[in-house]
Amino acid sequence: MFLGFFNAKYMVLLCALASLTFAKQREKHMCDTGLMISDDFYGSHSEDMEGNGNIHTRSLSAWTWIPKISHDRIPQVIYEAQCKSEYCTLPTGVDERLNSLPIYQDILVLKQDSKDKKCFRTTFERVIVGCTCVWAKTS
Repeated sequence: MFLGFFNAKYMVLLCALASLTFAKQREKHMCDTGLMISDDFYGSHSEDMEGNGNIHTRSLSAWTWIPKISHDRIPQVIYEAQCKSEYCTLPTGVDERLNSLPIYQDILVLKQDSKDKKCFRTTFERVIVGCTCVWAKTS
């Protein structure tokens, strides 16, 4: 009698676990579609290009801004720096002892799910945010 009751308790427990497992598998993947982006989130392009008072053109290691566009990312447009020259430009001219190198930064973006266009995931993307002068490597 005790063994029958003991086995019955475990059978009920196993059935409950099995039904929970199958119910979990049948659940539809849901995303919160309540993401709201403020109208002032996107600054004007001229504001984005100005940055710190045109520092990109005044630098000894000048750069230009290149838009990186991705329609499955928020923000869709990220401006990335592109060094204008391999070398740094001093007031006296180009100095080939100094290299112009990019500065990288990882920024947080939202990437759209390829299967469910209503869903986004956070991820880091590495972008070039400027250029700097460094002494050239010597061997």
